[in-house]
Amino acid sequence: MNGSTKILPTHRQRQAVVYLRQSTPKQVLQNCESAINQRALRGRLLELGWRRDQIVLIDEDQARSARQVAGREGFQRLVADVSLRKVGLIIGTEVARLSRNCADWHRLLELCALFDTLIADADGVYNPRDFNDRLLLGLKGTLSEAELHSLRLRLDAGRLSKAGRGELVQHLPTGLVRDACGVARLDPDQSVQDRIRMVFAKFFELGSAQKVLRYMAHHGLKLPRRQTSGLYAGTVLWKGPNSPALLSILKNPAYAGAFTYGRRITDPARQVPGRPATGKVRQPQDRWMALVKDVYPAYITWEEHERVLATIEENRQKMAERLTRKQAIRRGAALLTGLVRCGRCGHAMHVAYKENRFQYICQYSSSHHAGANCQYLTGRPIDEAVVQEFFRVLQPAEIDALERVNSKQAEHRHELKHHLEQEVRRLEFAASRAERQYDSVDPENRLIAATLEKRWEEALVELEQAKARLAELKARDPQPVAIPVELRAAFADAGRRLPELWERLPVESRKTLLRTLVTGVNLNRDETGVVTIRIAWRGGFVSERSVGVPVVTIRDTDRERGVMTRIRHLVEAGRDDAAIAGDLNCGGYRPCRGAAFTAAIVSKLRRRHHIVMGLERVRRGERPPGYTVREMAGLIGVDPSWISRKMSRGQILLEKDPRYKCYLFPRTRTAVGQMKQLKSGKVLQVSFPKEHRDG
Repeated sequence: MNGSTKILPTHRQRQAVVYLRQSTPKQVLQNCESAINQRALRGRLLELGWRRDQIVLIDEDQARSARQVAGREGFQRLVADVSLRKVGLIIGTEVARLSRNCADWHRLLELCALFDTLIADADGVYNPRDFNDRLLLGLKGTLSEAELHSLRLRLDAGRLSKAGRGELVQHLPTGLVRDACGVARLDPDQSVQDRIRMVFAKFFELGSAQKVLRYMAHHGLKLPRRQTSGLYAGTVLWKGPNSPALLSILKNPAYAGAFTYGRRITDPARQVPGRPATGKVRQPQDRWMALVKDVYPAYITWEEHERVLATIEENRQKMAERLTRKQAIRRGAALLTGLVRCGRCGHAMHVAYKENRFQYICQYSSSHHAGANCQYLTGRPIDEAVVQEFFRVLQPAEIDALERVNSKQAEHRHELKHHLEQEVRRLEFAASRAERQYDSVDPENRLIAATLEKRWEEALVELEQAKARLAELKARDPQPVAIPVELRAAFADAGRRLPELWERLPVESRKTLLRTLVTGVNLNRDETGVVTIRIAWRGGFVSERSVGVPVVTIRDTDRERGVMTRIRHLVEAGRDDAAIAGDLNCGGYRPCRGAAFTAAIVSKLRRRHHIVMGLERVRRGERPPGYTVREMAGLIGVDPSWISRKMSRGQILLEKDPRYKCYLFPRTRTAVGQMKQLKSGKVLQVSFPKEHRDG
């Protein structure tokens, strides 16, 4: 390594960085000698005059390619340290260790030249501020990228050759495995085979993936999914079915025994930096790179596979037509068809009609995950609330507010336009100055000329961008809204008369009128049945309104749990259903349907939650705190009717227990003795006071 004369004391005062990198995990595990050679560069830095505590080893990018910066934390840290003037020299066995991308490489060279950082490899030490050294480093970076390109071409050629014969080893889908010889076989787990076959059989029977999903969810059937990475890599996990998982099985040609290559290609515009698996775009079959049939053992024939794809495409087109039609004005009483979205999940809500009623329903969870509907809202109160808000917007006061808003927006646009015009003038001057500087430089001084030319080009780009922003602002600058007196009077009259004429208008006309101002409606209901309606108006304004709607069910909600806690407390207190209903109504509780609780509703809730009243508890065998009439009759050896007659004649003074709603004698020997004395005629009357029974 030569070029030590380029190393100055200012460089030795800063850190020296050894950048260590190998491209793949296989290289890290098998090519250990390469890592040893790269680490040995620390000894060379000691010879060049750096202290041991100044030498920094960056090896975070092991097993990462140098094609891009994303995901290479070590390289990003290196660039940051160079920008902070912490690094005096960067050393690696070769330039390819740092970057195989010309854009990233030249960006690093610019920073090193700006902050006076040297770069060294096995051939020597280079100063990026020196034109010749920078030219040589740029050439090395270009060769490094070209080397990667040529390597990839050779690898791709071999891969395509094997793929054309169907011999390229790929990840097999769930249901197919490779044996010890590498031959594809059906999964030896019979349950996995049966479940895959069931998916296809049910699809042919039911005709859509959505129906198969609902069938499996209804019967609690799970799908086998072989894990390709992570903690459970290679094992089969049974997971709940979902739409993407089902479609991946139905659309995969491997289940028809076909080997395919090139079904998806990577679109760089869609790829997320640092995530190589993203940006995949599905290709039509005629653009696949390879299709070889009868390579794998098949679950279905190729003709059946084509029939599956045709059915899925037909279903998709039908659904697309339905969704497109929902955006247009259609027949039906619902005024907000196509405008309503769910406030919980954000998906479009559909309309369901039943007799003379209609509801807005969010079916996304049901259709995609076979779950419950997200929201199910009675539509008429919502439509009425939106119509009332529509009438309010048409009032004269709102017209005045519209003028004020338009005036304020015009002021903001004028101010923004003024700033953009100033920016254009400033950039025009900067571009003109950069042009004059470029014209005045000596053409022989190529380095300065290139720098000034680049500065001039950057100024021109900024100028064009500023002009484009100004032109865009002028193009979308709306005309000022000035409402004449006559039109204001007409609006005021229309605002007053429209509520009177509204019910006389056809439904289609009402929908059209609403859509002149309303662009969307967002609905979100809480557990009390109050729906928050957010209305988006043309121009970007959003208003909010709340309305109560009947709640279809309160099962498994905090509201139901509060009601049932209160009912249990009242049942323990001995209240009957009618009294409980009255107490709930006085306490502000409301059922999901209707205005108030009734005894029938309370009884239904008790039966659903297995809450029984006092006498019913006794009939079910529960032991009460006192003797029942039947138990007392058995203890004293008489018929229960004998005790009933004595009670009716006033010889037994006993009140019904308020909790159990029946006669209960004290569970004591004294009470039994009193009843025996009454039976023998020694006493004519016995009394059991309440406090004595409680005791």
